Amino acid sequence: LLATWGLSLILIGLVTMLFGNTTRGVSAPLGAVSIGEFSMAAYELALIGFAAAVVALLYLGLARSRAGLVARATMQNPGMAEALGTDRDRVYAVTFTLGAALSGLAGGLLAPLSGVVPTIGAAYVAKAFITVISGGAAAVGGTVAASGLLGSINSAVSFLANPVIGEVALLLAAIILLRLMPEGISGRFFRGGV
Repeated sequence: LLATWGLSLILIGLVTMLFGNTTRGVSAPLGAVSIGEFSMAAYELALIGFAAAVVALLYLGLARSRAGLVARATMQNPGMAEALGTDRDRVYAVTFTLGAALSGLAGGLLAPLSGVVPTIGAAYVAKAFITVISGGAAAVGGTVAASGLLGSINSAVSFLANPVIGEVALLLAAIILLRLMPEGISGRFFRGGV
C-alpha cells in the first residue's frame, strides 16, 4: 500500500509538472430529474445504476465462473492453488489488471462530477482502503456492506454537521467496526461468501 501510494505521488508530481495543475471541466451528460421540489442530476442516478450493474457482474464472475473460482482459491490459499497447477503470478496479474481497469473506469465516470485534475483519485484512496479493510475477505459482499454502512454514516454526519466531521465519523466508525469485528463485516456475516 505504501509503495503504491508513493508511486502515485511520483505520477501526480510528473503529470502536474508536464500539464499543470489546472482543472479541466467535463460537463455532465443527461439533464436533471425532478421529484416534487427536489431535483437531482440524472447522471448521478445513471452512475448508481451502472455501479449496481458492475457489482452484479463482478459477483457473477467470481461466484459462477471457473476463472472466479481460481481467483478466489488463489486469494484464500495461494500455496495450495499453486500446488494444484494454478499459475499464481498470472492470477495476480490478471486480477490486478481487472482492478486497475475498474479504477480507470470509475475515474472516467466521476470526471463530470469532480473535474479532471492530477489528484482526482486522492480523495477516494483512503475511503476505498478503509472500506475494503472493513469489508473483510468476501470481495464483493463485504465491500458492498462496508461501503453501504460507512457511506451512510459519512453522508448523515456530513449533512447534520459538516464534511470534515463526516470524515471523522467515517474513520471512527471504521475503527469501532474493526475493533468489534477484526475480520471485517464478511468475517461475521458473509463467511464463505464472495
